[in-house]
Amino acid sequence: MIVIFTIAEALTLLATDDEKGTAKVTSSVQYGLSGAAIAELLYKGKLAIEKKKVIVKDDSLTDISFFNTIIEEIKEAKAKKVEHWIRYFSSKKERLIDPLYLSLVEKGILKEEEKTNFLIFSRTVYPTLDERAEVEIRKQVNDVVLNGKERDGEVEILLSLIKASSLINEVFGKENKKEAKQFIKEIEKENELAKLISKAISNVESEDMATISTTVINN
Repeated sequence: MIVIFTIAEALTLLATDDEKGTAKVTSSVQYGLSGAAIAELLYKGKLAIEKKKVIVKDDSLTDISFFNTIIEEIKEAKAKKVEHWIRYFSSKKERLIDPLYLSLVEKGILKEEEKTNFLIFSRTVYPTLDERAEVEIRKQVNDVVLNGKERDGEVEILLSLIKASSLINEVFGKENKKEAKQFIKEIEKENELAKLISKAISNVESEDMATISTTVINN
């Protein structure tokens, strides 16, 4: 993993349209970013899974604001499954999504802009200011998947999140879709944390689809 980035920051760069400054696949990416932050805290030993629920293992402060927010909120709440926290933090933009984008603004990679639609609605977007970081991340994951380059646990988690966030075509190209999916599938057989987060994101999306279907039928 490139040293200056968290897994969630790397995923943010891959998922953000360089010109529009918005996520390319909104719902899947939001779950992916939430899952990425939780996965990295599990990887670093700040969080742990006990009896299928997330607990705080080490509540000491980190240098990353959104990590501290996640640790504090999980510490203060009753123990809940990974799926709960993925859904929770994906819906709380001010706790995770906004700080993620702002961290990349502070690093000079994205820029923050206010965009007005129909002269009424205003929203914040984050177009790319310096593309070199994203280019390097893309090269690294493509080299691992397509060229057999060496990988570490963080890269394996990032690859699993690329799949879970519906970004395989975007990152590897449609022509490499089948090969990339199979490669990541093999990673998830070996990396329990990558498998756990990917499955949790899939479960959340399945639950959402079931809720939507039920609502449509009842109406």
